[in-house]
Amino acid sequence: MGEFLLIIILGLIALYWQSGMRGKELAVRTARKECKLCDVQLLDQTVQQVKISMSRDGSDQWRIWREYQFEYTQDGDGRHQGQLTILGQKVLRVALETFNPVIH
Repeated sequence: MGEFLLIIILGLIALYWQSGMRGKELAVRTARKECKLCDVQLLDQTVQQVKISMSRDGSDQWRIWREYQFEYTQDGDGRHQGQLTILGQKVLRVALETFNPVIH
């Protein structure tokens, strides 16, 4: 019985890790796309997860809520903050510090 429980726990950890990797890949793609649309440069070519929680989506199902931050530059000199929010595998919000927030 203990081995079966261990296998289930390891499986759940693997699913959580895989979901996190897909979420981060989506966040990086979204940050790159938004920076390209706003004609700014994404710095470090990555995002950093700053918050994770659970929330219900529009169909009242529980999903993982993730918030990410990234840095970008307009002129190659200064650094500015960008933020994006993902619920499950759907981008809810992208905001660049020097632009109006874009709601998707």
